[in-house]
Amino acid sequence: MQITAAQPADLEQTVNCLAAAFAEDPITGFLLQTGPNYREHLTRFFSLLMRARIALGMPVLIARDPGGIHGAAMGNAAAPPPWPDAFEEEWGGLEMAIPGFNDRSAIYDEIAHQSKPDVPHYYLGVIGMDPRMHGLGIGTRLLQSFCDLSASDEKSRGVYLETANPSNVRFYERAGFAVTGQGRLGSANLWCMFLPHEQRR
Repeated sequence: MQITAAQPADLEQTVNCLAAAFAEDPITGFLLQTGPNYREHLTRFFSLLMRARIALGMPVLIARDPGGIHGAAMGNAAAPPPWPDAFEEEWGGLEMAIPGFNDRSAIYDEIAHQSKPDVPHYYLGVIGMDPRMHGLGIGTRLLQSFCDLSASDEKSRGVYLETANPSNVRFYERAGFAVTGQGRLGSANLWCMFLPHEQRR
C-alpha cells in the first residue's frame, strides 16, 4: 500500500471511497442530514472539498495499491489561501441544496472555534478508508503521513482535528493527540483534538 499525493484523475475513486467510509459518520450525518439524498450530498461534499484542496495545493493524500484507492486524508496547511470564486459559488449551491445546513454548520463551527489551538497548525478535515479494509493499518499510515507533512512545514506547530466517533478518540490519543474541547452535535458528541509536534510518538 502506497501513500501518495492525490491527483485530479484520482477524484472519482477517492470520493467513492470516502462516501463509503462516511456512510454512518456522525459529523457528516449531522451536517448533511441522513436520508434518501444523503449519499448524493456526501459525494458532492467530498468532491468539492477534494477538488478545491488540490487546486489550492492543500494536503490530499490517498492510500493506493494495484487494486485501487482504499483510503484518503485531506485538510489544510497552516496558512490556507481563500477559495477561488468558482468553488465558493459551488459551495453556496451545496448549502442551498441541504435544508438547515448553514444552521448546523454554525453549531459545528462554534465548537471547533473554541477548541482550535492558537498556534499555526495543519487541519485534518477528513480521514477515511474503505470499510472492507479496516484493521490493515491504512488509517494509521494516512494519519502518520499527514502529520509528517505538517511536521516538515516550519510554519506548523501541530495537527488539529475533530471526531464524533468515540472509538476514534483512543486511536488519535495513541498517536499523541489530546482532547482540547468538546460539544454536542445533535445526538452526537464532537471531540476536538490537537497534536503538538513535540508530543509525537
